[in-house]
Amino acid sequence: MESKYPYNRRQLYSLCAVILLVPALRLYPAASAVAAGRVGWLAALGAAPVLLLYLYFLCRFLGCRREGEGLGELTLRCLKGRWGQAVLLLYALWLLLYSGFVLRSGADRYVITIFPHSDAAIFAVTMGLLALLGALGPARTLVRAARMALPVLLLLLLPVLLFGLLSVHRANLLPLTVYDVPALLRGTVPVIDVLSLGLYAVCFLLGGAPREPEALRGSALRLGGFVLLLTAMSAAVIGSFGAELCARLTQPFFTLVRNLVFFRSLERVEALVVALWVVPDFLLASLLLYAAQHCLRLALGLSASDPGRPRWDLRGGRWLILLCGAISIALSLLLFPDAAALSLWSEKIIPLCNLGFGFVLLPVVYIIGKQRQILE
Repeated sequence: MESKYPYNRRQLYSLCAVILLVPALRLYPAASAVAAGRVGWLAALGAAPVLLLYLYFLCRFLGCRREGEGLGELTLRCLKGRWGQAVLLLYALWLLLYSGFVLRSGADRYVITIFPHSDAAIFAVTMGLLALLGALGPARTLVRAARMALPVLLLLLLPVLLFGLLSVHRANLLPLTVYDVPALLRGTVPVIDVLSLGLYAVCFLLGGAPREPEALRGSALRLGGFVLLLTAMSAAVIGSFGAELCARLTQPFFTLVRNLVFFRSLERVEALVVALWVVPDFLLASLLLYAAQHCLRLALGLSASDPGRPRWDLRGGRWLILLCGAISIALSLLLFPDAAALSLWSEKIIPLCNLGFGFVLLPVVYIIGKQRQILE
């Protein structure tokens, strides 16, 4: 018998893993190399305890949801009335801001790595329109697409990391002493920022998944796997280039790929890697647009579910999807006009906003819900 739910927890895990690759490859390991130097390759392992605590918080929070509720609906039930609507509007604004940033940073990656004489706006607008098409469709399309894309991405990424680790210079990673601990702690901040987004972003889609006891153990094992993946990636990059050079590189992972040689015959595979990274960019931008319009519809008192509606049926508040897409594309063009502005947002503003949203706003909502005895 066919399930009444459009997707399940395992498919959401796949979506989470795919969208985590976008900020991870943009910000990491360069940011950890800046903060921690040579010991930055261990930053992901150092951040693991904090990430596990955050995962425990999310499991406790979302374990209180009712049938058909995601993070947006749960927030509205915790705060109620105008406060709940105001927070949902804040959610939507943050998600749209980040989606605009994803469009612009993804476009910058394509320009730097393959098309140096192109205008980044072309790539930002194109990906924005594709993301809009994704958000207009049902959420299950995004979730199931991620389930199919994840094995392909890992099949590409793991050999790259293997060959990258073979070119590591031991002196770039070792020796380590107790005096490196303060630097290591500084290097964990970018990792926490990178991984926290993917952990809470998919929670907006939980309304389409069956209500089950929050599987902390299974979630923790998957998070641990991604931490190990980041550790291997940073060891390959920092071990190949050294922390100082890695900190200065705009796209250190793709620089590593560009310099790899496979079996002395297949060279210059960066175009293939970048082309395949269109899928994570598309899924993350589409998810952010979908979640933003979902929050707006809840805040305005409109129905947030679209059972069986055609993609271009804009009734019932679905016109907000077009509005969100237009805002996201406009933000990508206006807020990040050049490399200096993009660097400022990438290194300062976006991480602070992300940490504030994930580690301040969401816990406050949870505490209020507990005090009002709404969450059980």
